[in-house]
Amino acid sequence: MSDESIATDNSPAKAGRLLLKQLAGKQRNRLLLAVGAGGLATLAVIVQWYALATLTYSVIIQQQPLIEQIRFIILMILSLISHAVLTRVQEHLSQLASLHARADLRAQILSAWRQTSALEHTQRSPGAAASQLIEDVEAMDGFFARFWPQQSLALLTPLLIVIVVFYYNWLAALFLLLAAPLIPFFMVLVGMGAEGVNQRFFKQRQRLAGHFLDRVKHLTTLKLFAAEAAALTEVNARSQDYRQVVMKTLKLAFLSSAVLEFFTSVAIASIAIYIGFALLGSITWGPAADITLFSGLFILLLAPEFFQPLRNLSQFYHDRAAAIAAAGHIAPYLRPESRVQRAEADFQTSTESKLAHLTSLQLTIGYTADKALQGPLNMELTTGQCLVISGASGSGKTTLLHTLAGYLPALSGSVMLNQRPIGTEPIRYLPQKPWIIHGSWADNLQVLAPKATRKQMQAVLVQLGLGNLILSRNNGLDSQVNEHGEGLSGGQLQRLALARILLSPAPLVLMDEPTASLDAQSRQYVLTALTALKPNCILVISSHDADVLALADQRLLFTEREAG
Repeated sequence: MSDESIATDNSPAKAGRLLLKQLAGKQRNRLLLAVGAGGLATLAVIVQWYALATLTYSVIIQQQPLIEQIRFIILMILSLISHAVLTRVQEHLSQLASLHARADLRAQILSAWRQTSALEHTQRSPGAAASQLIEDVEAMDGFFARFWPQQSLALLTPLLIVIVVFYYNWLAALFLLLAAPLIPFFMVLVGMGAEGVNQRFFKQRQRLAGHFLDRVKHLTTLKLFAAEAAALTEVNARSQDYRQVVMKTLKLAFLSSAVLEFFTSVAIASIAIYIGFALLGSITWGPAADITLFSGLFILLLAPEFFQPLRNLSQFYHDRAAAIAAAGHIAPYLRPESRVQRAEADFQTSTESKLAHLTSLQLTIGYTADKALQGPLNMELTTGQCLVISGASGSGKTTLLHTLAGYLPALSGSVMLNQRPIGTEPIRYLPQKPWIIHGSWADNLQVLAPKATRKQMQAVLVQLGLGNLILSRNNGLDSQVNEHGEGLSGGQLQRLALARILLSPAPLVLMDEPTASLDAQSRQYVLTALTALKPNCILVISSHDADVLALADQRLLFTEREAG
């Protein structure tokens, strides 16, 4: 199954399983080593109980001195230590696999976010996105650290034990084999309902996170409109809905545990009754006559070990349900890994190319097919050329920029950058309202230019008149700025956003009203930067500024279309 199917599958549960399978495949070696360690731990347990049963039989039945059984005592201690060590190795390897799988998934999510248009990001709650990156990914820890190794051990461990039991008493082994399928059967029955509840659980949690964060973000607005009580009531109602879903999940977990413990206890009790009556001589048919205190005790000690992996699997089955639900929510937002790699390769190619080409053929733009804003548009630009778009508000200037950026699909026609469909080549985009991330100045500059050096950053900031501002900060480029840009003026924020544009080597630069609402000083810095930037890229600007228009090699004047 290709990675593309993960992102396009309509079934969340199926898409989640495919994503988990993909992640587990990358950690297969670690997971198999964990299963191997668990198998060796099972052998250590068998040896441990063998030594104990032999020791008990020799001392009680054969009346041998305890000092003569020192070898069995040492064997039991060594096997006990070996079991503990091997179990710890198994846990370490499986947790290591889980850690790498979750890190890999977070990298995929971040790569997908980088490829997602700003328009798509605005249509999704930041709280839901944060919940996805942190809590949904963490929900997969149990699947890799516990369930995946256990599903193999649930076959391997009982198989090893039933072989040993069969050697001493085939009828007791038959009891074990008859009882074993009951646990997975009821586990699947309960688990089928658990998957549906977990799907609701993760959806409710994301909604609650987004709802709460949105209310916190707009506390000032709520205060101004005296809506605090209404908002509090609403958050409380959402929290109660979430609590009910959590309680349903817990009810299913407790129900499945009770059912499984009941059948396990019945199975072990049946074997104990059979061995007890056989030792008393009440059962003489079959292999019962050959049962001794050693073989009976050995089988009884192994019986709980036979069921323990199945009980663990049933317990961890809820980890699987939670992971599938979380992965099902994440999968639709991922881009295929091959696309990410292709985009990175294209980026390297574009930075090495000295001449870029942007062409559009019969391009029609708009948000809906029945209401085209502009078109058909035919244009051709190469590196060193500038296109300036002017027109009335609402005529389609920003829409054209979004289409050239790959944020919006064209209604008809085509746009090609370096003979590739738009969206497959890296671009630089400066919107009207600059977007700032919560982090240092260096973090903000490296968003579009991850390989930029600190010296290059300093030079660009000086070029834009921000050098003194950085020098005045105690931590320089490591000084923090939040996403609202508090402490910076509108002009400084615009120039900070422009600085990352100047540092990026992408061949196409799109700017939406870069000089609008700027003071005279900031405006002059921006104009100077545009003049210096033009020879090294294709520049497409939406603007009415006469000085920006002077940079134009080509111009588009949009007029508002009449309805109908």
